[in-house]
Parts: sequence; C-alpha cells; structure tokens
Amino acid sequence: LGGAPVEQRDALKLLAVFLQHTDNKAEQQRLICRDQPKAKTNGKTDGHGQISCEHPFMYLHDVGLTFGRATKANQNSISSMNLVEWSRTPVWKDTAGCVGNLPKSFTGTLVDPPISEQGRRFLADLLVQLSDDQLRGMFEAARVQLRPRNPADPSSGFPTVDEWIAAFKMKREQIVNRSCAAR
Repeated sequence: LGGAPVEQRDALKLLAVFLQHTDNKAEQQRLICRDQPKAKTNGKTDGHGQISCEHPFMYLHDVGLTFGRATKANQNSISSMNLVEWSRTPVWKDTAGCVGNLPKSFTGTLVDPPISEQGRRFLADLLVQLSDDQLRGMFEAARVQLRPRNPADPSSGFPTVDEWIAAFKMKREQIVNRSCAAR
C-alpha cells in the first residue's frame, strides 16, 4: 500500500544483522510518520478512512542487545557490547549468497533474512559515508573502553576505541564487497 521500498526494508534488516540485534521483537522496531498523518479517501467513500503519511520513518527503537553475537536466550555477556563475539561473527550466513547471519532468539522475529542487492547497496552507501571521526565519536560516546572485550571472560582485558572502529570497518567491508545480484 505504498510502504517503504524493498531496498529500504532490506537495508533495515541488514542493519539489524550488522549490529547482531538479537532481541529484535516487533516492539523494538518503529514505523512513525514524521509529518501529520492525513485521512485518505481518494474520492471514494467506502466508510474506511485510510491514513496516509507522506514521510514515513522506520527505525530500530531499542538496541540494547547489539554489538555482540545474537543468542537464543539473549545472553547479555555474549550479545551486548562484546568485541570478541561481534568481530568474529560474519555478516553473511554463507560465503556466497545474501542471507544475513542472524540466528533466532526466543524473543526475536527476524531470523537469517534474505537481502536484495538493492537493500545491500542502500545500506552500504550509507555506511561508507561514516567518517573515522564519526565512528570514533560514536564509540567514545558509548564508552566502549569500559566494558571488557569479552564480558564472559573477565581476563580478556579492555578494548580501545580503535579496536571497535577496526571491527566496524571490517564488518562494513563485508557488506560493501558482497554482491547480491542474481547470477
């Protein structure tokens, strides 16, 4: 019914995979109207007042369990701000094709989503616009250096912001360098 194009929906799914958003239930996602919704009748009087929105906006609302590895039980020590797990978890399920690597959790509704070339390209184009300074600002604001590299292993030490930036860039490259075009 005139919703978001497939490339935007697939890009949002791929972003959830990139972040390893394990607790991706419906309440964690939002679709809002950035302008005032208007009643839409298109000259028809069917008694059902449809609502139209000229500027819809989709976003992930609660991303607390991200930057780790998605787990069935949404384990905080593995699924949330775990540099070791996030770094070694590939974006793609297989070495070829375009199925995102996001295992099912008890609360999640998104599981290993197939991604179109248009969706991959849309997200890749956005991710490459992030500068090193922006990435540094993001990870510094998140205070990543205060959480162990692997919270499940206290002896793992504390990461630097540069380690998080390197992991982000590595995962971004997995998206940028993949082709999801039909062969």
